[in-house]
Amino acid sequence: MAFATSFSFENIEKDKINIVAFVTSWCPVCIKTNDYLVSLGEKNSEIFITLLFVDEDIPTSIKQTSNLKTISISLNDSKNFGVTKSVPYILIFDKKGELVKKYHTFNENLISRLINNLKNNLYENGTLPPEQRIDLWQKNRF
Repeated sequence: MAFATSFSFENIEKDKINIVAFVTSWCPVCIKTNDYLVSLGEKNSEIFITLLFVDEDIPTSIKQTSNLKTISISLNDSKNFGVTKSVPYILIFDKKGELVKKYHTFNENLISRLINNLKNNLYENGTLPPEQRIDLWQKNRF
């Protein structure tokens, strides 16, 4: 089994929302995660998905596309990225390449809401970035 040694967060796609997921092909939660992320990548050209299969070969049922990359990675190497005991471990980066959120499990609703907010240039909690906000409480103070 050949593992990736060159994966780095610097290699994520620029000007796209990036989802990096450490998964397996056999755990039930990872299977749901894989199916959801593959579908998400197919439907959204502004999202790039990287599936890192921990300690296993890449399943032949998952094909790489222009928005989806699959990589095999050893458990020891995955620990360098924050994987501790279990997968899925999902990292979401905004279009600037900044890490926005880490998920230690799969929750489709939370991930979908976060992706929609990022697509609309909102922070994950639904607020606008500081440069787009008007702090009304300060507006008439001086």
